[in-house]
Amino acid sequence: MNQYPLLLRSTIRLAFAFLLIAALILTRQLLVPLFLSVMLAYLLYPYAEWLESKNIPRIATNLIVILGFGFFLGIIGSAVGVLASNFTGDFPQIRIQFENNLQNILGSITGYTGISEESINSLVRDIGETGQYVTEFFTTTTNTLLTLGLLPVYTFLLLFYRDKFREFVSMFINDDHEDVLQNIIVQASEVVPKYLKGLLIVCFLLMGLNSLGFYLIGLEYALLFGIIAALFNLIPYLGTILGYGIVLLFTLGTQSPSLAVAVIIQFAIVQFLENNILTPNITGSYVEINPLVIIFSLIAAGMIWGLPGMLIIIPYLGLFKIVCENVESLKPIGFLLGTKGTERHSITIKSLQKRFGWIKGE
Repeated sequence: MNQYPLLLRSTIRLAFAFLLIAALILTRQLLVPLFLSVMLAYLLYPYAEWLESKNIPRIATNLIVILGFGFFLGIIGSAVGVLASNFTGDFPQIRIQFENNLQNILGSITGYTGISEESINSLVRDIGETGQYVTEFFTTTTNTLLTLGLLPVYTFLLLFYRDKFREFVSMFINDDHEDVLQNIIVQASEVVPKYLKGLLIVCFLLMGLNSLGFYLIGLEYALLFGIIAALFNLIPYLGTILGYGIVLLFTLGTQSPSLAVAVIIQFAIVQFLENNILTPNITGSYVEINPLVIIFSLIAAGMIWGLPGMLIIIPYLGLFKIVCENVESLKPIGFLLGTKGTERHSITIKSLQKRFGWIKGE
């Protein structure tokens, strides 16, 4: 293809990219459950392999790990449901309080800025009209979630046929590159499960941290909103902002503005701890994707596949980075995706130990 002019080559590549994006959008209902199942299979793979090492048949191991994970999710869902039922029971009072607080806030804005209340109400109505887009987004997400009944089936089959898939890929690779392929497969089977496990650990730590903070500042339904804010953290970087945004709106609408300020302060503290201490030391050491690439990818995945895309894009970036680091021609892309070259600017437990003299610098 190098014999063609650069402009023509670039145009072909750009057209291919647009066709790929269009195909991903059109096949969303088909591919989202499959891609989610691949990530779930990676997460459960170490446990399935351990059970197999105890001479338990593969069918039984797959059923055990999938049912066990389903039971685990059921416990979390039941806990959230109980907490949410208390919240919905108080919803009529919350709605009245929200409307009263909204009017007070609008009155304060009018007094401080001189903008007429009619203009502000018009702006609020315009914003309210955009709710149809939000509704469409959640409707699309709900339609996607309805297909997740296939997720345990896909996961079972992916775990059951994992050796067959490895042999299938090997058939396309020359013998000279077999070692590279096996190295990629081994790294992926180690890195991705550890990253996903670390992500869940961070999520549970944030559930406790968020709930404790909300309780201490006096927020109603502290445990419920602590869990909700933590679950959004499954979306790196942007998830904490989305989760705390929901809590902030609730606080502004039902409680005092001073409490909303406390929520913002807690958000700043949690964001710092999560981005600079928890994630880099629990999950960042496995995937090691630089934040610029993560944020750009999250936005792109959200535009293509919505919320499910934002949930799964980072592990797939990790897989792509592993491939790039093992293929000579793609190593520059792997370097660009990674965090190498900025270690001295990062804040980690080790760097803090060095800074405060707890260990000697290297």
